[in-house]
Amino acid sequence: MKTYQYMIVFLVITGFFGLSLPAKAQEDENLAVHIQDATTESFTDKTNDFSVGEIQLPDGEAVRDIVWNFGDGTRVTGEQVTHAYKTAGTYTIRLSLITDSGEVAEDSAQIRIFSHVAVLVIDNTFPEDQIEERVQQAAREQVLLTVIQSKTNDPEAVIEESLTNKLLDSRDAMRSANIIIMQTSGSVGVNVLSKIAQHLKQGVQNTGVIILSDTPFGVLAPSAQLAFNQLRPSYVLLAKPIVLETLLEPLTAEQAKEKIITSTQGHRLLGEFSARTIKDIGPTNFMSFGINYLINKGVPINSVSLILMLPVIATILSFSRQVIGMKAFGLVTPAMTTLSFLVMGLPYGLVVFLSILIAGTLTRLAMRKLRLLYLPRMALVLTGVSLAILLVFGLGIATDNTALASFSIFPILILTLLAEEFIALQFKSGAKKALTVTAWTLALAIGCYFIVSWQIVRTLFVSYPEIVLLAIPINVLLGRWTGLRLTEYIRFRRLIRHI
Repeated sequence: MKTYQYMIVFLVITGFFGLSLPAKAQEDENLAVHIQDATTESFTDKTNDFSVGEIQLPDGEAVRDIVWNFGDGTRVTGEQVTHAYKTAGTYTIRLSLITDSGEVAEDSAQIRIFSHVAVLVIDNTFPEDQIEERVQQAAREQVLLTVIQSKTNDPEAVIEESLTNKLLDSRDAMRSANIIIMQTSGSVGVNVLSKIAQHLKQGVQNTGVIILSDTPFGVLAPSAQLAFNQLRPSYVLLAKPIVLETLLEPLTAEQAKEKIITSTQGHRLLGEFSARTIKDIGPTNFMSFGINYLINKGVPINSVSLILMLPVIATILSFSRQVIGMKAFGLVTPAMTTLSFLVMGLPYGLVVFLSILIAGTLTRLAMRKLRLLYLPRMALVLTGVSLAILLVFGLGIATDNTALASFSIFPILILTLLAEEFIALQFKSGAKKALTVTAWTLALAIGCYFIVSWQIVRTLFVSYPEIVLLAIPINVLLGRWTGLRLTEYIRFRRLIRHI
């Protein structure tokens, strides 16, 4: 018996949960047909694609008809077909292949159709054990809950990028959803909405966006209003995470809004009525309008956030030097190091920094007897540093830690500048002095990292960027500081006690 493949057509699933059904014919069968990669879950009025998979025919036979029965009274023929269910329920799809001799082969699959669609966007702060429970709870109410999740502990920028890409892959679900629920830490969810808006031309006009957060609504409101202006949903509603359970019902966007507004939980509703116009510009909000304009024109919100954090970091470093007396490699080096940690995350940033530091020190020690001039010697040090960075990338790939090998080169170059300062100071003042100043610099950078990476701080500055202007009078006052630094009180404590 001669067996051959008639046709393999790969199904492009327009749904968002797929399950591959068995597509391999049994070797002892003379006739077999299989459905290729049929989606198992969809929703009403959603056009689903179906395709014939592997066909096995006896020698000399040919296909006469391919018939699809979708279980709702609809029968069509063809190798590739589409069908949209009008009513929610569970249906059995039957595929029948009829040969010229009248032999029939069949295959079947089940598909569940839901009446409503909701999208839930979460990060690693959402309890893992509740995800499946929420999906099942929604399914019992005939709601197809699509969960978009980021499980990693990576920096916010990486989490936002991951959630944005996953949402874009599920854009059909977004456009069909009655409500989109964002439950993330700080302003991560709001930033993801802004990024999504830059990719979607038509937005989600008939969908309600509900942001669940414990962050004060007054802090989140400006960023959420910006997301509304870009995405143009029916509304954006800020609420507490406790209301999530009440949203997993077959609700329209308006019904979900009314349910939250009439509940005893706090909320804040945003929409066209709350949007500010050009006549609202004043001395206390002009920067907000400028930031909104930049983001609306496509400037990444993470870049705006980092730029707004730079004056804050510089002011903290200025205070640390002038009032506390902490000595570091100037102002730019620790500030740039802090930004690198914000982009890469503190654990990865420290790994890269220590690798650079160790490689630079070992290279310097290896060149002691060569008696080279300063610039060629530093060039060799940087060569050793570059090889160390490549080694870190290789270790990341070898340990399946792709995050360690996927960072942009720019934060790594900034950390290299700190390593250069360290090596240069070793040449000039010795290892002890270099280690002391480097330790102070690293401590300041880590301290600034924890301050500006605090979610409520970053959200506050993005929402009310005018606060950054307070750095001007604060630094003017610091520039006129004439008293002793705190470290000098410790250094001269005996003299002060005697006086």
